[in-house]
This record gives sequence, structure tokens and C-alpha cells, in this order.
Amino acid sequence: MQVRRILIVGNFGRRNLLRRYFNTEYKLANGFVRAGHHVLSFSDRDYAREATIWRNQQRGKAKMAERLIETAKHYQPHLILFGHADLLEESCFLRLKENLPNTRLACFCVDAVFRSQAMARFCERGHHMHASFSTTGERKRLQTLGLPKDTLFFMPNPVDASMETARVFESHHDSLRFDGQFLGTGIEKRDEQLSFLQKHLPDFYRFETGGRAFGSERLDSTHYLQQLAQAAVSPNLPLNDEISEQLPYLYSSDRIAQLLGQGVTSLCIAQSGLDDLYDDGIVSYASREDLVEKMVQLYHDDDQRRKIGAIGHRLAHERTNSQVIASYILSCAFGESSKGHVWNSEPV
Repeated sequence: MQVRRILIVGNFGRRNLLRRYFNTEYKLANGFVRAGHHVLSFSDRDYAREATIWRNQQRGKAKMAERLIETAKHYQPHLILFGHADLLEESCFLRLKENLPNTRLACFCVDAVFRSQAMARFCERGHHMHASFSTTGERKRLQTLGLPKDTLFFMPNPVDASMETARVFESHHDSLRFDGQFLGTGIEKRDEQLSFLQKHLPDFYRFETGGRAFGSERLDSTHYLQQLAQAAVSPNLPLNDEISEQLPYLYSSDRIAQLLGQGVTSLCIAQSGLDDLYDDGIVSYASREDLVEKMVQLYHDDDQRRKIGAIGHRLAHERTNSQVIASYILSCAFGESSKGHVWNSEPV
């Protein structure tokens, strides 16, 4: 194996005291190291904010780009991997290629293909990349992005055993605070879906919401992961369950990795096809009514709930752990063979 130096450019959140230490950037950094490589992390938004006395990202982005180029020149990475580095402009990518002709460039995006602004920025970066990665697996939709041929790949949301440490499936639901829970934003149709659950779940069912749903406060840091582990099941609600265009194949936010990684039995809308990735480790539902019915069924059959949770936990940690995903990114970026995955690893 060739040991490689990897520079990850993304939002590492120094400003917020690293509260999102379980974000995809951090997980991939862990994965590369576990695979035997060396990693430097460059927090683009923090560098931009700290570059001027006004602490303004837009005013500091030019200086940030200079610092990134200087960092890359002295570190001589084999791969530079960009997250949602929206502050970087085309000139920066061109200079990196000019100064580091042997360095491969790659980027990833965890937003769904129907988020037009995020996709536009992703595509702007993608035209300068040797490989780009999306957590949406719907190839026809990805083809419409117009990225260079054979450079766009599907990437599952990674889990990390040092971050998702709970094993909720080992606990009887009576020992947990909640029978069901959803933590996440209430934007678009989310609050409507949650209201339906609250109205139709039985009175005895302990269902909790939080994490900005219904205007609640955002949950961060270890408290967020601990809160996830206080419920037996969680619906992995899409933003809009009524529009097929917003249910792209294999797409989920990183919540699915956090839930399965913590051993929480997860219910996912059937149209997403996530059971192709996690097999019997998730529960698929067809409608809001079906979701209620299956949540109640799992309440009454706790052995089945725990069995499904154990399968989902095992498969997520086996198939989509951070080392597997990091090694997959390297293989794709360097044009090397990457086989043995349950998802389609061929470029779009």
C-alpha cells in the first residue's frame, strides 16, 4: 500500500468550539488515518473569518485561499479533498493545479440533488476535480449535473466507531426515555410529518421531537449523540414525503449514519431505496399511515425492534465505516479498482 498525504478542506468549526466533531469531514479524517495515511485538516471558514479584523468570511476569503495554497505547497499532498468549501473560487483551484500538478483533487457533497443552490456550488468545484462524490445514488439525476465524464461517484454517509458509540439495540425499550424520537429541522414538510405522528401515535407512545423541529433549539456536540441514544426507534424523515423528486435513490442526510451507528432502529421512506444499502437493518415505510403502524408494531415487538437495530448497526459499521469510505474515495480519485461494495461504485 502506498502511504499518502491527504489535505481535507472543510468546515471544522473552530469558531463553535468543534461542536460538530462528528461531521463528515472529521469522520473521513479518522478513516484516512485508520487506513494508514496522514491527514491535515484546513478549516476554510475559520481561516477566512480570522483573516481580517472584521471577522467576516467574505472579506477574508482571498487571504484564506492564499493560506490554503501555501499549506498545500509545503505539505505536498497526494490528495486534496474539499467538503462544502463554498468560499473558494475558480482561481484557487487553477493555482493548486498549476503549483501541484501531481496532486489529485476531489470533493464531496452531502446535500441532496434537489437542493439547487448547493448543487450549483458543488458543480462549480466538481469541474476542477479528478473525482467528485455525492451522497445521492440516483444516477439519472446525477447525470443532469453535467460534471466531467467518469468523475462523479456515489458515497454513502460514513459512520465512525469512535463517534457513534452507543448500542441502543441492546436496551429494552422500557429502560429508554422514549419509544420514538426525531431530532432535526422542521423545514419544508418535516413539521407537518411530525404533527401527523403526534396526532396518530397512541397516547401511551412516548414520542419526542427536538433539534430545531417546531422551532426548538439546535442540539450539538456530545449532548446530541447522547440524546439520539435515548429512544428505541427514530423515523428518518425526508424534507418532503409528498414530492417524488425529493426522494432520490439512496439519499439521506448524515442522520441515517448517526442513527444506525448508535444502534437506533431506523424507519426510512421506501422510495429512498435505503434497504438496498442496509438490507434488513432498516424498516421501510410507504406512507405516513404506514410509518405510524410500523412504529406501533415495533413498540409491541421489542425483540424484533432490537434485532433490526442490531442488524442495521452491524451493516453500517461494516459496510460504511469511515475507513471503508476513505479508502473508496482514494481508489476513485486515483483511478484504482474499488470492488466489494454493495453500492454501485462505477462513475456516473
